[in-house]
Amino acid sequence: MSELNNSHIVIKGNVLISVITINLNNLNGLKNTVDSVLSQSFQSFEFIVIDGDSIDGSIDYLHSLGSSLNRLISEKDNGIYDAMNKGIQIANGQYLLFLNSGDFFYSGDSLKNIAEISGQAEIIYGNMAVADNHNTRIQYYPNRLNARYFMFDTLPHPSTLIRRDLFMKYGKYNTSYSIVSDWAFFLDTIIGGNVTYRYVNTTVSTFNLQGISSQSGSHSIIRKEMDSYLSEHYRLYYFYYKVLWSIRYYPKRIMQKIGLIPEYN
Repeated sequence: MSELNNSHIVIKGNVLISVITINLNNLNGLKNTVDSVLSQSFQSFEFIVIDGDSIDGSIDYLHSLGSSLNRLISEKDNGIYDAMNKGIQIANGQYLLFLNSGDFFYSGDSLKNIAEISGQAEIIYGNMAVADNHNTRIQYYPNRLNARYFMFDTLPHPSTLIRRDLFMKYGKYNTSYSIVSDWAFFLDTIIGGNVTYRYVNTTVSTFNLQGISSQSGSHSIIRKEMDSYLSEHYRLYYFYYKVLWSIRYYPKRIMQKIGLIPEYN
């Protein structure tokens, strides 16, 4: 286990935002993330990195950052949500933002733009750029959220501020799920808990499509995990979800099978 604590050097008074980065053997992506964090014009934040005991040079790089990094923990974990929970546990900010290794802030004013309305809601979210090897597109989000929305989508954690005390009230991320625990948290807080939320029409971060939730084969896992969570915790919404999914999914599959539209993996 490697641990670095520079919070007593950098943080003075109350810090508004904790930026938490999860990394495992992704040195090049980590460098892009760190560069974007350290170039922010907004300065009332702490920077925490939770590393899963990387062996690709990530730890040496993180130690080289010195006091630019407030907290570093490097040890084996039980998956990404276990690592995110470790970040929550040691964070000091009023709000938390998860910017995982390979993702990066869209501009040098990203934190400033979303922090301007902090205090107006418990969850504050903006838009997210989605990047692959060929192009980047902006994913826009609605300013009103309801159960129907969460049946098929979620909020972008790299572009969302979450009040830290919500994790104390509703619990940290459920580590029994591999991909959808952040979706489950938003469902529990916004729909189940009716917490306050606010949309700000600014692009906060860029999401790298190499992440686990966008990898080939992950969509079937997402559906299974959503099925499991809804059937256990939201039985009425689960029935609603299955009906909507059938309406959306099966006509498309039929058209693929008879060759009217192309079939993709």
